[in-house]
Amino acid sequence: MTRILIPPIALHGGQQRIMESPARYKVIAAGRRFGKTLLAVEWLALMDGGAIDGASVAFFSPTYKLLADVWADFERTLRPVTRKANRTEQRIELITGGKIDFWTLEDPDAGRGRKYHRLVIDEAAHARYLKEAWERAISPTLTDYQGAAWFISTPNGLNYFYELFQRGLAPAYPDWESFHMPSSTNPHLRPEEIETKRRELPDLVFRQEYLAEFVTFGGGLIKPEMLVMGECQPHLRPVLGVDLAISERDGADYTAIVAMARDPDTGIVYIKEVERFRAGFHEVLTRIKAAAARHNPSIVAIEQTQFQAAVVQELARTTTLPVRGVRPDRDKVTRFAPLLTRFEQRLVRLDPSGCPAAFRDELLAFPDSANDDMVDAASYAFAALGMGQGGYVAAGGRVFR
Repeated sequence: MTRILIPPIALHGGQQRIMESPARYKVIAAGRRFGKTLLAVEWLALMDGGAIDGASVAFFSPTYKLLADVWADFERTLRPVTRKANRTEQRIELITGGKIDFWTLEDPDAGRGRKYHRLVIDEAAHARYLKEAWERAISPTLTDYQGAAWFISTPNGLNYFYELFQRGLAPAYPDWESFHMPSSTNPHLRPEEIETKRRELPDLVFRQEYLAEFVTFGGGLIKPEMLVMGECQPHLRPVLGVDLAISERDGADYTAIVAMARDPDTGIVYIKEVERFRAGFHEVLTRIKAAAARHNPSIVAIEQTQFQAAVVQELARTTTLPVRGVRPDRDKVTRFAPLLTRFEQRLVRLDPSGCPAAFRDELLAFPDSANDDMVDAASYAFAALGMGQGGYVAAGGRVFR
Protein backbone atom coordinates (compact mmCIF):
# COMPACT_ATOMS: atom_id res chain seq x y z
CA MET A 1 0.00 0.00 0.00
CA THR A 2 1.35 3.39 -0.96
CA ARG A 3 1.32 6.03 1.76
CA ILE A 4 1.36 9.68 0.80
CA LEU A 5 2.38 12.12 3.50
CA ILE A 6 1.37 15.77 3.20
CA PRO A 7 3.12 17.70 5.97
CA PRO A 8 0.82 19.92 8.05
CA ILE A 9 0.93 23.63 7.42
CA ALA A 10 2.41 25.65 10.27
CA LEU A 11 -0.32 28.08 11.27
CA HIS A 12 0.45 31.30 13.12
CA GLY A 13 -1.50 32.29 16.21
CA GLY A 14 -4.24 34.21 14.47
CA GLN A 15 -4.88 31.41 12.00
CA GLN A 16 -4.88 28.87 14.81
CA ARG A 17 -7.44 30.86 16.76
CA ILE A 18 -9.81 30.86 13.79
CA MET A 19 -9.27 27.16 13.17
CA GLU A 20 -10.00 26.19 16.79
CA SER A 21 -13.26 28.11 17.04
CA PRO A 22 -16.31 25.80 17.10
CA ALA A 23 -18.54 28.34 15.31
CA ARG A 24 -20.34 27.05 12.25
CA TYR A 25 -20.11 30.39 10.43
CA LYS A 26 -16.95 32.47 10.71
CA VAL A 27 -16.48 35.99 9.39
CA ILE A 28 -12.85 37.04 9.16
CA ALA A 29 -11.88 40.67 8.49
CA ALA A 30 -8.23 40.27 7.55
CA GLY A 31 -5.53 42.71 6.53
CA ARG A 32 -3.26 42.23 3.55
CA ARG A 33 -0.85 39.27 3.80
CA PHE A 34 -2.60 37.80 6.82
CA GLY A 35 -2.44 34.34 5.22
CA LYS A 36 -6.08 33.74 4.43
CA THR A 37 -5.56 31.62 1.31
CA LEU A 38 -3.20 29.27 3.12
CA LEU A 39 -5.78 28.96 5.87
CA ALA A 40 -8.54 28.17 3.35
CA VAL A 41 -6.46 25.41 1.73
CA GLU A 42 -5.78 23.84 5.11
CA TRP A 43 -9.38 23.92 6.33
CA LEU A 44 -11.15 22.95 3.11
CA ALA A 45 -8.76 20.27 1.94
CA LEU A 46 -6.37 18.99 4.59
CA MET A 47 -7.99 19.27 8.01
CA ASP A 48 -9.99 16.41 9.49
CA GLY A 49 -13.43 16.42 7.89
CA GLY A 50 -12.20 18.17 4.75
CA ALA A 51 -11.75 16.91 1.21
CA ILE A 52 -8.86 14.70 2.31
CA ASP A 53 -11.45 12.72 4.28
CA GLY A 54 -13.79 12.42 1.29
CA ALA A 55 -15.86 15.56 1.87
CA SER A 56 -17.32 17.81 -0.82
CA VAL A 57 -16.14 21.40 -0.33
CA ALA A 58 -16.18 24.63 -2.32
CA PHE A 59 -14.23 27.83 -2.74
CA PHE A 60 -15.99 31.00 -3.92
CA SER A 61 -14.23 34.09 -5.25
CA PRO A 62 -15.60 37.42 -6.57
CA THR A 63 -13.97 37.15 -10.02
CA TYR A 64 -12.25 34.69 -12.33
CA LYS A 65 -9.04 36.69 -12.09
CA LEU A 66 -8.88 36.32 -8.29
CA LEU A 67 -9.84 32.65 -8.57
CA ALA A 68 -6.98 31.79 -10.93
CA ASP A 69 -4.21 32.27 -8.36
CA VAL A 70 -6.12 30.37 -5.70
CA TRP A 71 -6.71 27.47 -8.09
CA ALA A 72 -2.97 27.28 -8.67
CA ASP A 73 -2.29 27.18 -4.92
CA PHE A 74 -4.79 24.36 -4.37
CA GLU A 75 -3.59 22.41 -7.39
CA ARG A 76 0.06 22.63 -6.35
CA THR A 77 -0.58 21.72 -2.69
CA LEU A 78 -2.88 18.80 -3.46
CA ARG A 79 -1.01 17.33 -6.42
CA PRO A 80 0.22 14.23 -4.50
CA VAL A 81 -3.36 13.22 -3.65
CA THR A 82 -5.17 14.48 -6.76
CA ARG A 83 -7.01 12.01 -8.98
CA LYS A 84 -8.27 14.57 -11.46
CA ALA A 85 -7.95 18.34 -11.82
CA ASN A 86 -10.23 19.87 -14.44
CA ARG A 87 -9.67 23.59 -14.87
CA THR A 88 -12.59 23.87 -17.31
CA GLU A 89 -15.04 22.39 -14.83
CA GLN A 90 -13.25 24.17 -11.97
CA ARG A 91 -13.05 21.00 -9.89
CA ILE A 92 -10.31 19.01 -8.18
CA GLU A 93 -11.07 15.40 -7.27
CA LEU A 94 -8.87 13.63 -4.73
CA ILE A 95 -7.95 9.96 -4.54
CA THR A 96 -9.84 9.83 -1.25
CA GLY A 97 -13.14 10.67 -3.01
CA GLY A 98 -13.14 14.26 -1.83
CA LYS A 99 -14.08 17.04 -4.24
CA ILE A 100 -13.26 20.76 -4.32
CA ASP A 101 -15.40 22.99 -6.53
CA PHE A 102 -14.36 26.52 -7.48
CA TRP A 103 -16.92 29.22 -8.23
CA THR A 104 -16.97 32.91 -9.02
CA LEU A 105 -19.61 35.21 -7.61
CA GLU A 106 -19.99 37.09 -10.86
CA ASP A 107 -22.96 34.72 -11.13
CA PRO A 108 -25.32 35.17 -8.14
CA ASP A 109 -26.55 31.58 -8.66
CA ALA A 110 -23.07 30.10 -8.16
CA GLY A 111 -23.26 26.76 -6.37
CA ARG A 112 -27.01 26.39 -6.71
CA GLY A 113 -28.11 22.74 -6.47
CA ARG A 114 -24.84 21.42 -4.98
CA LYS A 115 -24.23 19.94 -1.52
CA TYR A 116 -21.19 20.84 0.55
CA HIS A 117 -19.68 19.98 3.90
CA ARG A 118 -17.58 23.14 3.97
CA LEU A 119 -17.12 26.27 1.91
CA VAL A 120 -15.08 29.45 1.88
CA ILE A 121 -16.16 32.76 0.36
CA ASP A 122 -12.92 34.58 -0.34
CA GLU A 123 -12.70 38.39 -0.57
CA ALA A 124 -16.36 38.42 0.36
CA ALA A 125 -16.45 42.21 0.79
CA HIS A 126 -15.64 42.61 -2.90
CA ALA A 127 -18.39 40.30 -4.20
CA ARG A 128 -21.04 42.42 -5.87
CA TYR A 129 -23.85 39.91 -5.34
CA LEU A 130 -22.77 38.54 -1.95
CA LYS A 131 -26.10 38.94 -0.17
CA GLU A 132 -28.16 37.52 -3.03
CA ALA A 133 -25.73 34.67 -3.67
CA TRP A 134 -25.45 33.69 0.00
CA GLU A 135 -29.12 33.79 0.84
CA ARG A 136 -30.53 32.26 -2.36
CA ALA A 137 -27.85 29.89 -3.63
CA ILE A 138 -24.89 29.24 -1.34
CA SER A 139 -26.44 28.87 2.12
CA PRO A 140 -28.81 26.08 0.96
CA THR A 141 -25.82 24.02 -0.24
CA LEU A 142 -24.92 23.45 3.43
CA THR A 143 -28.33 22.11 4.47
CA ASP A 144 -27.89 18.40 3.67
CA TYR A 145 -24.65 17.98 5.61
CA GLN A 146 -25.23 20.77 8.14
CA GLY A 147 -22.09 22.24 6.67
CA ALA A 148 -19.97 25.20 7.72
CA ALA A 149 -18.94 28.42 5.96
CA TRP A 150 -16.17 30.95 6.26
CA PHE A 151 -16.31 34.50 4.90
CA ILE A 152 -12.77 35.86 4.56
CA SER A 153 -11.98 39.34 3.26
CA THR A 154 -10.21 42.61 3.58
CA PRO A 155 -12.99 45.10 4.39
CA ASN A 156 -14.46 47.21 1.60
CA GLY A 157 -16.74 49.80 3.15
CA LEU A 158 -19.93 49.07 5.05
CA ASN A 159 -21.52 46.51 2.77
CA TYR A 160 -23.06 43.07 3.34
CA PHE A 161 -19.72 41.66 4.54
CA TYR A 162 -19.79 44.32 7.28
CA GLU A 163 -23.34 43.26 8.10
CA LEU A 164 -22.22 39.64 8.45
CA PHE A 165 -19.27 40.74 10.60
CA GLN A 166 -21.71 42.50 12.94
CA ARG A 167 -23.79 39.33 13.04
CA GLY A 168 -20.78 37.41 14.30
CA LEU A 169 -20.49 39.84 17.21
CA ALA A 170 -24.15 39.61 18.22
CA PRO A 171 -25.26 37.18 20.96
CA ALA A 172 -28.44 36.57 18.97
CA TYR A 173 -26.41 34.56 16.44
CA PRO A 174 -24.64 31.85 18.49
CA ASP A 175 -23.59 29.90 15.38
CA TRP A 176 -21.64 32.89 14.08
CA GLU A 177 -18.30 34.31 15.19
CA SER A 178 -16.30 37.23 13.82
CA PHE A 179 -12.55 37.70 13.85
CA HIS A 180 -10.56 40.90 13.35
CA MET A 181 -7.11 40.05 12.00
CA PRO A 182 -4.92 43.01 10.96
CA SER A 183 -1.84 42.31 8.89
CA SER A 184 0.35 42.57 11.98
CA THR A 185 -1.24 39.33 13.26
CA ASN A 186 1.01 37.50 10.81
CA PRO A 187 4.38 37.19 12.61
CA HIS A 188 6.15 36.56 9.31
CA LEU A 189 5.55 40.16 8.19
CA ARG A 190 8.26 42.59 9.23
CA PRO A 191 6.82 45.40 11.42
CA GLU A 192 8.91 48.01 9.60
CA GLU A 193 7.30 47.01 6.31
CA ILE A 194 3.86 47.67 7.75
CA GLU A 195 5.05 51.00 9.15
CA THR A 196 6.34 51.93 5.70
CA LYS A 197 2.87 51.31 4.29
CA ARG A 198 1.41 53.44 7.06
CA ARG A 199 3.57 56.38 5.97
CA GLU A 200 3.03 55.86 2.25
CA LEU A 201 -0.72 55.29 2.12
CA PRO A 202 -3.62 57.63 2.92
CA ASP A 203 -4.85 57.01 6.44
CA LEU A 204 -8.21 55.52 5.44
CA VAL A 205 -6.58 53.24 2.87
CA PHE A 206 -4.04 51.96 5.39
CA ARG A 207 -6.70 51.39 8.02
CA GLN A 208 -8.81 49.36 5.61
CA GLU A 209 -6.10 47.36 3.85
CA TYR A 210 -3.67 46.68 6.70
CA LEU A 211 -5.58 47.29 9.93
CA ALA A 212 -8.65 45.52 8.49
CA GLU A 213 -10.94 48.26 9.75
CA PHE A 214 -14.34 49.03 8.28
CA VAL A 215 -14.03 52.58 7.00
CA THR A 216 -15.89 54.78 4.57
CA PHE A 217 -14.31 57.28 2.24
CA GLY A 218 -17.21 59.71 2.42
CA GLY A 219 -17.24 62.98 4.37
CA GLY A 220 -20.82 63.11 5.63
CA LEU A 221 -22.30 64.24 8.93
CA ILE A 222 -22.48 60.68 10.21
CA LYS A 223 -19.11 59.05 10.93
CA PRO A 224 -18.55 55.28 10.80
CA GLU A 225 -18.02 55.06 14.56
CA MET A 226 -21.52 56.44 15.09
CA LEU A 227 -23.11 53.43 13.40
CA VAL A 228 -23.73 51.02 16.26
CA MET A 229 -25.55 47.76 15.65
CA GLY A 230 -28.12 46.43 18.08
CA GLU A 231 -31.31 44.41 17.99
CA CYS A 232 -34.55 46.13 18.86
CA GLN A 233 -36.30 44.65 21.86
CA PRO A 234 -39.57 43.01 20.76
CA HIS A 235 -41.67 44.75 23.43
CA LEU A 236 -40.87 48.22 22.05
CA ARG A 237 -43.68 49.39 19.79
CA PRO A 238 -42.31 51.24 16.77
CA VAL A 239 -43.51 54.08 14.61
CA LEU A 240 -43.21 54.24 10.83
CA GLY A 241 -41.75 57.12 8.86
CA VAL A 242 -42.52 57.23 5.13
CA ASP A 243 -40.85 59.37 2.48
CA LEU A 244 -42.96 59.19 -0.67
CA ALA A 245 -41.98 59.15 -4.33
CA ILE A 246 -44.76 57.72 -6.47
CA SER A 247 -42.89 56.62 -9.56
CA GLU A 248 -41.66 53.41 -11.17
CA ARG A 249 -39.29 55.18 -13.55
CA ASP A 250 -35.60 54.26 -13.42
CA GLY A 251 -33.63 57.10 -11.90
CA ALA A 252 -36.61 58.46 -9.97
CA ASP A 253 -36.53 58.97 -6.21
CA TYR A 254 -37.47 56.05 -4.01
CA THR A 255 -40.28 55.60 -1.56
CA ALA A 256 -38.67 54.71 1.78
CA ILE A 257 -40.22 53.26 4.93
CA VAL A 258 -38.41 53.26 8.29
CA ALA A 259 -39.60 51.45 11.42
CA MET A 260 -38.17 53.04 14.56
CA ALA A 261 -38.65 52.54 18.30
CA ARG A 262 -37.27 54.12 21.46
CA ASP A 263 -36.51 52.53 24.82
CA PRO A 264 -38.03 54.90 27.43
CA ASP A 265 -35.64 53.65 30.11
CA THR A 266 -32.34 54.16 28.26
CA GLY A 267 -33.34 56.68 25.61
CA ILE A 268 -31.80 54.48 22.94
CA VAL A 269 -33.43 54.78 19.52
CA TYR A 270 -33.66 51.59 17.48
CA ILE A 271 -33.93 51.70 13.71
CA LYS A 272 -35.65 48.37 13.32
CA GLU A 273 -36.26 48.10 9.58
CA VAL A 274 -35.56 50.15 6.47
CA GLU A 275 -36.85 49.51 2.97
CA ARG A 276 -36.91 51.51 -0.22
CA PHE A 277 -38.49 50.87 -3.61
CA ARG A 278 -39.87 52.50 -6.71
CA ALA A 279 -43.57 51.91 -7.21
CA GLY A 280 -46.84 53.35 -8.43
CA PHE A 281 -49.68 54.60 -6.27
CA HIS A 282 -51.41 51.30 -5.50
CA GLU A 283 -48.21 49.37 -4.77
CA VAL A 284 -47.07 52.14 -2.43
CA LEU A 285 -50.30 51.72 -0.49
CA THR A 286 -49.80 47.94 -0.37
CA ARG A 287 -46.21 48.25 0.87
CA ILE A 288 -47.15 50.73 3.61
CA LYS A 289 -49.96 48.45 4.80
CA ALA A 290 -47.62 45.45 4.75
CA ALA A 291 -45.05 47.31 6.86
CA ALA A 292 -47.78 48.30 9.30
CA ALA A 293 -48.91 44.66 9.53
CA ARG A 294 -45.36 43.60 10.40
CA HIS A 295 -44.76 46.23 13.05
CA ASN A 296 -48.15 47.31 14.48
CA PRO A 297 -46.95 50.93 14.70
CA SER A 298 -48.39 53.48 17.07
CA ILE A 299 -48.06 56.16 14.37
CA VAL A 300 -47.50 56.10 10.61
CA ALA A 301 -45.96 59.46 9.69
CA ILE A 302 -46.15 60.04 5.94
CA GLU A 303 -44.70 62.91 3.97
CA GLN A 304 -47.64 64.95 2.70
CA THR A 305 -46.97 67.42 -0.06
CA GLN A 306 -49.11 68.41 -3.02
CA PHE A 307 -48.98 65.12 -4.93
CA GLN A 308 -48.49 62.73 -2.03
CA ALA A 309 -51.55 63.93 -0.10
CA ALA A 310 -53.68 61.34 -1.90
CA VAL A 311 -51.75 58.50 -0.21
CA VAL A 312 -52.48 59.89 3.25
CA GLN A 313 -56.13 60.47 2.35
CA GLU A 314 -56.59 56.99 0.88
CA LEU A 315 -55.04 55.23 3.87
CA ALA A 316 -57.12 57.30 6.26
CA ARG A 317 -60.26 56.47 4.28
CA THR A 318 -59.74 52.74 3.77
CA THR A 319 -57.80 51.60 6.85
CA THR A 320 -57.70 52.08 10.61
CA LEU A 321 -53.97 52.80 10.59
CA PRO A 322 -52.85 55.71 12.84
CA VAL A 323 -51.80 57.80 9.84
CA ARG A 324 -50.36 61.27 10.28
CA GLY A 325 -49.50 63.47 7.32
CA VAL A 326 -46.26 65.38 7.78
CA ARG A 327 -45.58 68.44 5.65
CA PRO A 328 -41.86 69.26 5.65
CA ASP A 329 -41.26 72.99 5.93
CA ARG A 330 -37.50 73.00 6.45
CA ASP A 331 -34.50 71.66 4.55
CA LYS A 332 -33.45 68.03 4.85
CA VAL A 333 -30.39 68.73 7.03
CA THR A 334 -32.48 70.67 9.55
CA ARG A 335 -35.05 67.87 9.59
CA PHE A 336 -32.30 65.35 10.26
CA ALA A 337 -30.55 67.40 12.97
CA PRO A 338 -32.46 65.99 15.99
CA LEU A 339 -31.67 62.41 14.94
CA LEU A 340 -28.07 63.38 14.13
CA THR A 341 -27.67 64.48 17.73
CA ARG A 342 -28.71 61.02 18.91
CA PHE A 343 -26.16 59.44 16.56
CA GLU A 344 -23.46 61.71 17.98
CA GLN A 345 -24.47 60.68 21.51
CA ARG A 346 -24.28 56.99 20.49
CA LEU A 347 -27.96 56.61 21.33
CA VAL A 348 -28.99 55.03 18.01
CA ARG A 349 -28.86 51.31 17.23
CA LEU A 350 -29.24 49.81 13.77
CA ASP A 351 -30.93 46.43 13.84
CA PRO A 352 -28.69 44.19 11.69
CA SER A 353 -31.62 42.10 10.50
CA GLY A 354 -33.52 45.07 9.07
CA CYS A 355 -31.04 47.77 8.08
CA PRO A 356 -29.50 47.14 4.63
CA ALA A 357 -26.02 48.24 3.65
CA ALA A 358 -27.52 50.84 1.29
CA PHE A 359 -29.04 52.64 4.28
CA ARG A 360 -25.71 52.79 6.09
CA ASP A 361 -24.04 54.07 2.93
CA GLU A 362 -26.70 56.75 2.57
CA LEU A 363 -26.24 57.82 6.19
CA LEU A 364 -22.48 58.09 5.78
CA ALA A 365 -22.75 60.13 2.58
CA PHE A 366 -25.57 62.42 3.76
CA PRO A 367 -26.14 65.27 2.91
CA ASP A 368 -24.13 64.72 -0.29
CA SER A 369 -25.56 61.28 -1.11
CA ALA A 370 -27.08 60.62 -4.52
CA ASN A 371 -30.29 59.57 -2.74
CA ASP A 372 -31.48 60.59 0.70
CA ASP A 373 -34.93 58.99 0.77
CA MET A 374 -34.13 56.58 3.61
CA VAL A 375 -32.56 59.36 5.69
CA ASP A 376 -35.65 61.52 5.17
CA ALA A 377 -37.91 58.63 6.20
CA ALA A 378 -35.76 58.18 9.32
CA SER A 379 -36.19 61.89 10.10
CA TYR A 380 -39.97 61.54 9.87
CA ALA A 381 -39.90 58.39 12.01
CA PHE A 382 -37.84 60.11 14.71
CA ALA A 383 -40.23 63.06 14.66
CA ALA A 384 -43.11 60.61 15.06
CA LEU A 385 -41.54 59.29 18.26
CA GLY A 386 -42.27 62.71 19.72
CA MET A 387 -45.87 62.87 18.56
CA GLY A 388 -48.28 62.92 21.41
CA GLN A 389 -52.01 62.64 21.44
CA GLY A 390 -52.16 66.15 20.00
CA GLY A 391 -50.26 64.99 16.98
CA TYR A 392 -47.38 67.47 16.93
CA VAL A 393 -44.08 66.99 15.16
CA ALA A 394 -40.79 68.46 16.37
CA ALA A 395 -38.43 67.96 13.46
CA GLY A 396 -39.05 70.83 11.12
CA GLY A 397 -42.42 69.74 9.85
CA ARG A 398 -46.11 70.35 10.52
CA VAL A 399 -48.28 67.37 11.26
CA PHE A 400 -51.88 66.99 10.17
CA ARG A 401 -54.17 64.56 12.01
